[in-house]
Amino acid sequence: MVQQFEANEYIAACWGVGCSVNDANSIEQSMGNYDPNNLYHGADHCGLSGNQVIFDDNDDGVADRMVEVGTDGLGTLFCTIYTDASYTTQKSIGSVKAGDTIYWTTSAGNGWNKKTWHHVGTVFDTVPGHPNRS
Repeated sequence: MVQQFEANEYIAACWGVGCSVNDANSIEQSMGNYDPNNLYHGADHCGLSGNQVIFDDNDDGVADRMVEVGTDGLGTLFCTIYTDASYTTQKSIGSVKAGDTIYWTTSAGNGWNKKTWHHVGTVFDTVPGHPNRS
């Protein structure tokens, strides 16, 4: 029996992103949201690229969603991606590529207790020099 490698027809993007916490905290301040005791971005949470997890739910090689894990006791938070710092026009996560600056929000709580964080970060190759894997 001989095993032979056959390339498949799709390439899966391999990228990561961490929140640029200083920039994100500045965005929160400009929106009047910043509270260092309650609503802030930390290098040990959203600032870690490993805390933003990208999923390809249908195995087509295109990212379908991103969540934040490793939050400060908030559980897993769904990420909504936007085109720019106005956080008004959503962008498909499937169109994101290494080198892009992306903007995303996460939220926790509900009603009067709901909090939304406005993140920003630059996407990078998880394997430098090899941004795609089949």
